[in-house]
Amino acid sequence: MRWFRSLLAVPFAAGALLAVAAPAQADPVTTFTPAYTIGGGAFPCAGQIVAFHDPQNTFYGRQTVWVRADFTYLPVLTGGCGATATLSWKNLDSGASGTFPPVPLGDDTPFGPTDALWVPETLPTGPGRVQVTIDTNFPHIAGGGTYYSPE
Repeated sequence: MRWFRSLLAVPFAAGALLAVAAPAQADPVTTFTPAYTIGGGAFPCAGQIVAFHDPQNTFYGRQTVWVRADFTYLPVLTGGCGATATLSWKNLDSGASGTFPPVPLGDDTPFGPTDALWVPETLPTGPGRVQVTIDTNFPHIAGGGTYYSPE
């Protein structure tokens, strides 16, 4: 009977060994809270600036925050709506901080899903936890979030 219990223990021990030797998971994608804003170019024009960070989705090998506009507006007298977004960041581990130059973002679809392209923002944050705030040049509610930068 003792050899039977030992025989049953072998698969459990092998499973535990494989669990320990499994490769580490990649850092997850971080989706930020959008910045809700009024826009310009059409009237009325309102929407959001959305952003995310994916450690596997870099721009020329640099850690990147991807941003784009998503607006709803009436297509009267103009073909688009937009705002200029500014991303400010602070590395919570090192204390470094900065602001990326403002980037104009627009949306050419008045209703429904946006056709706007994702714009890369390569922030020179260094490794650590990075807090990002998204502001615009119009009245807005700031968006943002925190992600981990491996480099």
